[in-house]
Amino acid sequence: MNKVVLLKSVKILDQQSKHHQKKVDILLEDGLIKAIGNDLEADAAQVIAGDDLHASPGWVELRANFNDPGNEDRETLESGAQAAHQGGFTAVALSPQTNPVVDHKSGIEYLRSKSQFLPVQLLPFGAFSKGLKGEELSEIYDMRSAGAIAFSNGSKPVANSALMKLALLYQRELPEALQVLSFDPAIVSGGQMHEGPKSTWLGLKGIPELGESLSMARDIALAEYTNSALHFQGVSSLRGVELIRDAQARGLDISGDVNLLNLIYTDEALEAYDSNFKVYPPLREEQDRKALIQALKDGILKGIASDHRPRTIEEKRCEFDLAHFGAATIEASFALLNTHLSEELGLERIIHLMSHASREILNFQSGIAIEEGAPVDLTIFDPSLKWQWDNYTPKSKAANYPFKGMEFTGKVIGTFCKGRWQGL
Repeated sequence: MNKVVLLKSVKILDQQSKHHQKKVDILLEDGLIKAIGNDLEADAAQVIAGDDLHASPGWVELRANFNDPGNEDRETLESGAQAAHQGGFTAVALSPQTNPVVDHKSGIEYLRSKSQFLPVQLLPFGAFSKGLKGEELSEIYDMRSAGAIAFSNGSKPVANSALMKLALLYQRELPEALQVLSFDPAIVSGGQMHEGPKSTWLGLKGIPELGESLSMARDIALAEYTNSALHFQGVSSLRGVELIRDAQARGLDISGDVNLLNLIYTDEALEAYDSNFKVYPPLREEQDRKALIQALKDGILKGIASDHRPRTIEEKRCEFDLAHFGAATIEASFALLNTHLSEELGLERIIHLMSHASREILNFQSGIAIEEGAPVDLTIFDPSLKWQWDNYTPKSKAANYPFKGMEFTGKVIGTFCKGRWQGL
């Protein structure tokens, strides 16, 4: 592996850099950006060139599950990290929903120790309730000291309002917001897809939007009562966006993100009963999809998560009502966004959401910029390069990619992570 790499004629997309929107050469050496300029040369350097190369701060995945420990038949840290690297990510925040649950410092230490051998940085979430049961608070400060990036309850609901209040009170002492996937388990119980005309047509039990907004309203009230910061994961509905917008207008420290597939697809994608589109929160209606996109434009929602949830063949290729929720998405996150939302969001906005915005949500590497002498991670990509999913061999072990037959525009070329160039 060459320790000196020269990126030729690369357009920088980094709003915090003085080189933003400029086409330059970038010299990488000794784990740093050695030089940025025009017509750079370096003896014995590995030269990376292309017709439409772009560089941005390394992309950070807000939420993924690599299923290690406990469910390595779905994914391992190694396969998940390779998949994330293929997707252009340099760091991945990992769900605490493993077996055993990451609700103690030894779980955080395990993931942190494994991270050093992988092509991406692992940023483990700690579970703020023991066993993700929503009954008893975990040892938050011990996990924080061990390196937990933030705290969530995975994809499990928190029906216990007293426990949620206590978690918010503890979180006030930390710089980042408490994160929660908010839904009422009794209302959504047994649901298979979004409740609406399409669920009726397909004969599937619906998941009403009320299950999300009712719980979000409660959590916003608790955050206001405790004067705490709260971040909603995977907001999926127009009403959910409105609740966050209203809370922010009242000066509350409330934010949210949206899952990748909810920006691209609606419940119409389930017409053929394709279980790879059976995700939670569910794909909703067109008015919800448009509201989510507008919320990203307005800054009401702060980020986009792939919400990579690998599943085995047995968990997906079965009767629809028995199929597990979740889709594997991390390898094509950028390609999907760039292909379908480049006009509505624009390339610059998409890249900001995948780089700086994710860092702000996680309070990770804040203030970085592509400048000379900086040890910043980079993602190098070509937004105009076309490729087909069916001609690609996924690195993940997942059997639930929803991309069969798709053609994408936009591909990752490589990353500069942990002080070294890693091409694809």
